[in-house]
Amino acid sequence: MQPWLAPDARPPDAVPPPAPLTAVDESRPLVPSPVAMRPMTVADVLDGGIAVIKAAPRVLIGIAAAILVPVELVSAWVQRDSLADRGLSGAISAATSTNGSSDVRVDAATIGLLVLSGLALALVTGAVAAVLRGWLAETTPTAGDALRASFHHAPALIVAWIIVHVVELAAALALLLPLLFVMPMFLTTSPAIVFERLGPWAGVRRSWRLARTRYGASLGAAVLIAAVSSSLTLALSGLGLVFEFLSFGWIIDAVCRAASGLITVPFVGAAATLVYLDIRIRVEGLDLELDFAERFTHGG
Repeated sequence: MQPWLAPDARPPDAVPPPAPLTAVDESRPLVPSPVAMRPMTVADVLDGGIAVIKAAPRVLIGIAAAILVPVELVSAWVQRDSLADRGLSGAISAATSTNGSSDVRVDAATIGLLVLSGLALALVTGAVAAVLRGWLAETTPTAGDALRASFHHAPALIVAWIIVHVVELAAALALLLPLLFVMPMFLTTSPAIVFERLGPWAGVRRSWRLARTRYGASLGAAVLIAAVSSSLTLALSGLGLVFEFLSFGWIIDAVCRAASGLITVPFVGAAATLVYLDIRIRVEGLDLELDFAERFTHGG
């Protein structure tokens, strides 16, 4: 005998089971979110540069290793006969030395190494920007994906680097202070090229316009990023000094400098990208645009 039911009631078997309180979409990748999309202070940018590396160390270090290790080996081999100035850091030190003695000289090899180091930084920054762009789009790019994106934009990144340094050279000829004031205007060139798929001239102009709206913050960020990067380089690459007087010391020196670059160069690229995002959040409402796009997509 069936139990009594109200006229409009359904039998117990027809009642659907309660829906779970939370539904997890296992098909969606777990995307790192080391930095909140909100206006950032300079301290947030510096902390965020480290947080980005900690969020995906294999990806970021893999990107840097693919570009920097060959560059450092070439640099160390070229300067293998020098006891004091090996690697890219030694080239930079020799080229920027203010010592007026005749034993300090800037030759073609030193200039070539400086150019090579700058291009490597531009390519790594482009790859790091590709990683952050993927995270904002809720994807998880691998190191290979980021490198392919950077190499896809390599012509624009290389030409933009040349344009920027021609302008900076002109500013340097007008004394050091104008160079210090001009450099922050180009801090976000590589991230702008990768995020917005711009050409070299458009990327340089875009960086100039963005930095102009937040010049004081851009200047402070550029100075502190350089200071933190230099401190990390000295701390991480000091081991090579112990072996500098050995015949094979240039190899150990190259390894130590490359190991330090695996941290410092991605940090610079991540911090520059965060400066780019911060300016766009403050000036263009990028955070609101991304939030609207995410809600609209998932809501649909």
